[in-house]
Amino acid sequence: MNRKAVIDLGTNTCNLLIVDPLHGGLFKTLYDRKLPVKLGRGGIHRDILLPDAIGRGINAFENHAETIKMYSVEQVKVVATSAIRGASNRFEFLSVIKDLFGWDIEIIDGDHEAELIYKGVRISLPEGIGQYLILDIGGGSVEFILAEEDNLIWKKSFNIGIARVLELFKISDPILPDEIVTLEAWFAENLRELWEVCNLHQPTILVGCSGAFDTFMDIYEQAIPDLKIRKASELPLEAYSQIHKKLIRSDSETRSSIKGMDKIRVEMIVIASVFTNFILDKLKIQKLIHTHYALKEGIMADLILNRS
Repeated sequence: MNRKAVIDLGTNTCNLLIVDPLHGGLFKTLYDRKLPVKLGRGGIHRDILLPDAIGRGINAFENHAETIKMYSVEQVKVVATSAIRGASNRFEFLSVIKDLFGWDIEIIDGDHEAELIYKGVRISLPEGIGQYLILDIGGGSVEFILAEEDNLIWKKSFNIGIARVLELFKISDPILPDEIVTLEAWFAENLRELWEVCNLHQPTILVGCSGAFDTFMDIYEQAIPDLKIRKASELPLEAYSQIHKKLIRSDSETRSSIKGMDKIRVEMIVIASVFTNFILDKLKIQKLIHTHYALKEGIMADLILNRS
């Protein structure tokens, strides 16, 4: 059967995917879980992993290792992204994981991360979708990928993830209108290459994946109990707008009680929503699609096809 697992170690979460491979890089998902690690907390702008962050990372790996053993996984692939690749003491963490679990962690750069996100997302999208812009909002970095059907046109990883934003800016709870204006100006300044590409290609479909978009969709699904969940589903712009307004008016206690809210995201979801809303308005997006597939699914597809 050659059951496989992928561990995707991000800045905010450590994600585990266990599958049985099918033909053509496809797979049957058996287990899919994210655990909070917040590797960037307190150190991401000093390019260092603090001891408590390393401890949270090790705890997540211990939990995932037990699950991998329970599922009799034969092959494990471990990949790390922004927080690890930028940390000056990353080799200390890599060494501990190797000693404890026997796993080598592959650190991928932003360009490769964006390509793998595209591969994962593409699996979930229908044929005939045309041109679309993928957005993956991470803690350390944000990836944009422009594609048309199976043709990857452009990709870029920007080091403006939500954990970095929280380290750079003091944000009130609830967030204040002038703080939103400040954030949007900072986003605009740091995304000049995106504006140039989108002015040329004029994408009207935004495909959101991973953390924040999972939470937006979970909140929407709570309001529409009969909604049929698919690998990729439309999140109506009006519904997202209502979610956004609710989030920016809420404090952390109120957000924690919102149905569908992932407790891992309570601290960062407002910034992520400000960012998403800004992108939707700036690019005049006409359709928003959410997909459950992203980086770890792209890694898995490559692993099954022996490309990694």
